[in-house]
Amino acid sequence: MTPDRASASPDVAAEGDTATALATTLRGAMHAAFLVLPVIGAVRAITADGAAPALAIAAAAVLAGIYLLGSQRALRRGAAGRSAATDLLLPAGPWVIALTLAWMATTVVSASFVWIAFPLFFLVLFAMGRVMGPLALAVVALWAVAAPLLEDEQSVLGIGEILGPLVGAVFSLIAHAVYRRLLHETDRTRQLVAQLQAAQSELADSERRKGIAEERQRLAQDIHDTLAQGLNSIVMLSRGAGVAHPSAAVEFSRIEDTARENLADARRLVRDLADSAPETTLEQALRTVLARAEALDERPRWELRTDGTAYELAPEQVETLHRAAQSLVANVQRHAEATRCVLTLAWWPDRVSLDVVDDGRGFDPAATHRTGDGGDGLRLLRARLDRAGGSVAIDSSPGEGTTVGLTLPTRTLEEHP
Repeated sequence: MTPDRASASPDVAAEGDTATALATTLRGAMHAAFLVLPVIGAVRAITADGAAPALAIAAAAVLAGIYLLGSQRALRRGAAGRSAATDLLLPAGPWVIALTLAWMATTVVSASFVWIAFPLFFLVLFAMGRVMGPLALAVVALWAVAAPLLEDEQSVLGIGEILGPLVGAVFSLIAHAVYRRLLHETDRTRQLVAQLQAAQSELADSERRKGIAEERQRLAQDIHDTLAQGLNSIVMLSRGAGVAHPSAAVEFSRIEDTARENLADARRLVRDLADSAPETTLEQALRTVLARAEALDERPRWELRTDGTAYELAPEQVETLHRAAQSLVANVQRHAEATRCVLTLAWWPDRVSLDVVDDGRGFDPAATHRTGDGGDGLRLLRARLDRAGGSVAIDSSPGEGTTVGLTLPTRTLEEHP
């Protein structure tokens, strides 16, 4: 799935680069045409048509100046992010109208300026829209055909003077349609690839969750078939040995109690592994954890508090905090000897936090970390939060209770791929 996505993205990028390159080439060609053709027109007007040099040069300068001012404005619009590849050639309509009127005026000075109509064809098509563009193109083409008649000494048009502007107009119309079609296909392909990438991401996420669920089931089955069965055998053997040897009944009773306690832990682990990720909200999942804890023992007294406005989380985030809460509640039950435990769930714009505070006997986190005694639960808890990008903070001391703070950066469903 990943290779498909990787191969599709460069293709779309290449198409986008092609469209951009084409637009840039056309724009560069028009820049050159509007700088070169007025100069050629002025020279020809002076040498071949006998136009006044000052008038011919002024006409060429005005035409080039209007074009340069308008094109620079269009470039600034693109640099400001107001236009994409489709707008690289798209100027403001009023500017093109002013440029067209100025060109018509230059053709009155001399018919040598008629050939500026060819780059002007593209400008009116891109500036005037799908309906007005072709109409404006027809007006420019007809004016280019009729302009030589404005000179008193010419009353008949040659075949080249008629066909030249008309063929140029038709070619411009076809080129414009092809260019627009290319941009349309590029945009459509980009949208299709974006949808494909979203579907691939969703499928990959579904496969990952399925793999996690299958691995949970396998671990739960292995623990049930090995560790749990072995502990159950120890319980049965110690009970029988206590009956057979009354003098050692106390010792065998302790063995049985220890085995029972670990058997309960093993069964709880099997149950937690077999359970799928909660299909409820995080708050509902936490209340379920506390309800199960209260059903097992009257002490400690449990309380859940919430702070902030809740929002929906991605399933894996709910599961991370749900499993972490199960682990911390089990630790309080087994080790804290607490009379009261408060869970505080706080919602922040970019994170969610869960604090578990008990008034139990506490411990020295530094000493536990150094010796490794009873540290597996905390180590696994830190590993779980680390994988999710979260953090764990522990504040405790002997006789002072324990506070464990969990923080998880959030990714809401709207941001979830």
